[in-house]
Amino acid sequence: MAATVAAGTVPDVIKGWGGDNRVFLTVLCAVSALLFAGINWLQQRRRGVGIVVTLRRSGWREPWTHQWAVAANDHARRHHDSCFVVQREIRAAASGQADPDSDWARARRNEIDVAWELVNARLMEAAMSDPAAPVSLYVNAALPEAYELGAKLKFNVQRTMRALVTPALQQRAELSGSDFHPALSVSARLKEPLTASEATKAARLVQTREKVFDDNGSAGADDAVALVVHLAHNPAMVAEALNASRAGCVDVTGARARCRVALVIDACQANLPENNEDFELVVRHVYAAWGAWLRENPEYAALRKRLFIAAPVTIGLALGWLLGHTVSPVPHPYIGVGDGNR
Repeated sequence: MAATVAAGTVPDVIKGWGGDNRVFLTVLCAVSALLFAGINWLQQRRRGVGIVVTLRRSGWREPWTHQWAVAANDHARRHHDSCFVVQREIRAAASGQADPDSDWARARRNEIDVAWELVNARLMEAAMSDPAAPVSLYVNAALPEAYELGAKLKFNVQRTMRALVTPALQQRAELSGSDFHPALSVSARLKEPLTASEATKAARLVQTREKVFDDNGSAGADDAVALVVHLAHNPAMVAEALNASRAGCVDVTGARARCRVALVIDACQANLPENNEDFELVVRHVYAAWGAWLRENPEYAALRKRLFIAAPVTIGLALGWLLGHTVSPVPHPYIGVGDGNR
């Protein structure tokens, strides 16, 4: 009714002010139409949903989760139509608690499962309501938990008849002026082989080498191989991971193993450039290098595969999506190093 009244009276008012000037009225109508079209586009454009997941480790590195969660919630609300928050708590493991049948291990698995079911429900809702709308995933978790969330995402991503929901992973920024930056999109793109130019660029970002342990002569000592991924500013990480893999330690499944050999992928700089292109390139390089190394060494096919990782959490989640069905992460601090007892 208001629009009808306005359409009938406003032209007369304008004519009363400016006279019967056709050029003026035509220009005014065109500007008005563009203005209302712009306002309608701003109101109707789809900015999707931001899903914020916090898996808080009680008794470990306080108060890292609270500050991150506040910033992530604010960023998600500013850049999306809606924000969905999942918060769970995982107790830090003590020595002797890593056995898969321990109360701690069962509680840990349960918390990860609950968190994933909530995320999966929101992804399903997004896929059913508007599969073309973007979905961003903010994850604050220790790397083993992020990795396992990624492994679940691989087998539970929601499909519809029109589209495939591919969440964009948001990484907390350390160098740029923003709180977060888009790091990766979880899609088949991460499995694409590198071109020659991409391989050259990846070689400038990370170094790849093999480390063979020649002192594992005892029975059962060589029942695993290790993938060591160091993409964060943690200078002692590679040496500690190689020592733990050689001496033997416990992974998240509670299994203890010593490694015969390790493939090391080590960053050439303290921090990766904070952009989607380089984050994606490094993940694709890790996936391609690991696959090529296993193909070149078929004698490792039957051995356990273990991941030692220090990296941005988005890379940990993406590697879980890529490798979580075949490679088990080893949490830090490493439990049971050199101890022959399970």
